Amino acid sequence: MTTTHTALTGNQPPLSPEVEPVVAALLNHQILAEEADPEQFRLVCHHRHEITRWFSEYPGWRFHVERQAGIGRLYKRDSDPPAGRVPLLHRGKPSARTPVSPLVQVLTALICEQMWRVAQTTFNHLQRAVIQACGTEAPTGRLPRFQPVATTGQKQATAAAHRMAFIDALRLLESWHFLTFDQPLNALEQDTDADLAITARRERLALLIACPAPSLLPIDLDDPDSHVATLCPDQAPPHPDALPVDTARHHRHTALRAVLDNPGFAPDPATGPGAYLSSWSGREQALNVAAAAGLACTVRQDWWIIADPAGRTTDLAFPRSRTVEQQAALLLLQALTCRDDPMAWFGLHWATDVLAEHLRQRPWWARNYQGTGKTRNFATTAVHHLLSIGACTADPPPGIGWQPTPAIHLWQLSITDAPRPNPATEALEEHSRDE
Repeated sequence: MTTTHTALTGNQPPLSPEVEPVVAALLNHQILAEEADPEQFRLVCHHRHEITRWFSEYPGWRFHVERQAGIGRLYKRDSDPPAGRVPLLHRGKPSARTPVSPLVQVLTALICEQMWRVAQTTFNHLQRAVIQACGTEAPTGRLPRFQPVATTGQKQATAAAHRMAFIDALRLLESWHFLTFDQPLNALEQDTDADLAITARRERLALLIACPAPSLLPIDLDDPDSHVATLCPDQAPPHPDALPVDTARHHRHTALRAVLDNPGFAPDPATGPGAYLSSWSGREQALNVAAAAGLACTVRQDWWIIADPAGRTTDLAFPRSRTVEQQAALLLLQALTCRDDPMAWFGLHWATDVLAEHLRQRPWWARNYQGTGKTRNFATTAVHHLLSIGACTADPPPGIGWQPTPAIHLWQLSITDAPRPNPATEALEEHSRDE
């Protein structure tokens, strides 16, 4: 049995109508700069106390705005940072946004550290500083090897990939409005000898934990597994001796975070957050909070599906497919539901075979992915789309396979091929246009 709630019912979270779209926008982009949207930043400053209270009370996230610096940030983290969810980067259209690589994440932190020390520099000077930092720490394994300039015995492709990762890190910080450049970053991609001036807003960099040197942070550099718990104490589980009210608050925050920050999830009644969502009062509270942010929840006994009809909290447009990769995700979704056991584990080999068969039957479709190696990459991208909507989860160990979720039963799909024009007719029409 499925119940869909799209409106507030009782115990409405006190959010004024003017604030609701601002909260939704912050759920989508946690960093808001004044120059990116002056009117929205004005609303954030005017209602900062209401926004701060709402995020603190319900999901337990911290919100901070600096009026003079023209920046605001919602400190929203996934349950498993940084592996759980990484920043998205786009070089053109938003639909082409892709997760950044681990190397880009590390380079972003190193750039922040360097720009915190010197607010103005050039691309070449900054790149040399990061090369030196990585060269010092790479032998110990604390930092990756970073060699954007090819040396004797090094592959040119490796150097080019490292240079592109460095440019992507700069592009990510530019999208957050922390760095500005005197010319477009595309110039660095087109000319390896190009240089440009970089300016940082230090008052904005202060919002990032990556800016101070690691030695200044309260962490044990020799125990990286402890860093997240130390630097994100708001997500730490309550102490065994904590008061019942503190434990209940933590369970409520964890449950509401899952609702506001995921396309779908399975509440486990055996856990505190799952028990909260399984209770009548907890479920109503979660539905009210989601509705205040413009979200609509479809609640099943074993699965919650959260959608955004207005598209204000997410860039996901599924199931409206605008690219062949999104179409491939739909094909995999249809194939999953047609299996004898739709909920059975599946691997990359199965996904590749499914898409290879469609490519064989439709040679005019997704021509850029024709070929064994390309089809495998095609399948990987399609599965990532399914992961992003919660239709499947990674089955450990990572990269081995995926486990479908009950979300696959939300859609009923049918495949219809558009009529293909007759080659002779196509040639005749082309000849007529030429005349």
